[in-house]
Amino acid sequence: MASHIENKAIQLRDEAVKKLNPGGFFRTLFGRGNKTIEAIEYYTRAGNLFKMAKNWLQAGLAFTDAADLHSKTEDTLEGAINYSEAANCFRKCDYSMAIECYLKALKMYSEMGRFLTAAKLHQTIAELMEDERDLAGAIRHYEQAAELLHEENHHSIANKCILKVAEFAALEGKYQKAIKMFQDIACFDLSSSLLQYNAKEYFLRAAICHLCNDPEIVGTIINRYIEMHPAFKDSRECHLILCLLDCIDLHDVDGYAHAIRTYDATSKLTMWHVTMLLRAKKVFEEYSP
Repeated sequence: MASHIENKAIQLRDEAVKKLNPGGFFRTLFGRGNKTIEAIEYYTRAGNLFKMAKNWLQAGLAFTDAADLHSKTEDTLEGAINYSEAANCFRKCDYSMAIECYLKALKMYSEMGRFLTAAKLHQTIAELMEDERDLAGAIRHYEQAAELLHEENHHSIANKCILKVAEFAALEGKYQKAIKMFQDIACFDLSSSLLQYNAKEYFLRAAICHLCNDPEIVGTIINRYIEMHPAFKDSRECHLILCLLDCIDLHDVDGYAHAIRTYDATSKLTMWHVTMLLRAKKVFEEYSP
């Protein structure tokens, strides 16, 4: 049963439809310009009331109707705002409709030259696709977001998108692509006195990818990272990789697992770390004599 708020929203939506379809003499006399503006206002008010009632589908449809009318009046900014609002509502109830509205808003912001806003929408779409396990789509939008953010000189935010792409690439077995991205982020952080502390984490991630791909060269890689960032030598991240290398050389499966548990006890590993370290463990187990 509809609430009082929803009933009011329905009335406003019906009024919007009437504004767009006036009959007979008045339609000819006054035209449709002002009626369209009034209809937009009714749809927007209806959308906000549906939001208050948590009727996300109807809220999204009302904001979409408002956005469609803005497009017809060539009010691109307001159209983009309403498509974004509709997408935020659909995100709670309908994945495909949310993506459709985000893409419409993104296109409009791009046409206006609002590339930072467009980049943030790419990132939002990527996150939604990631939640839905559409990793190919997520990668594409994270990459597009990163490209726009770099162009707008928001490099740190861009690197967060690149980090996501690198993680997905590694999980898909595209180790060289992932390694390059992790190393690029580490180098960027090393160029800043405020960020250089973070470089060790990205060197760790790159080294883990090397363990999965070619453990024999990891020792050389670690030495290269130490040359680039001397503080890495005494870090827990470096000690973990060196310990894992020793376990691999000794074919010590139990020691390998113990090293990971010890590290995790004080520096919590993410699911990505655990997945990749277990993959590396499987690689050396398969080739153990």
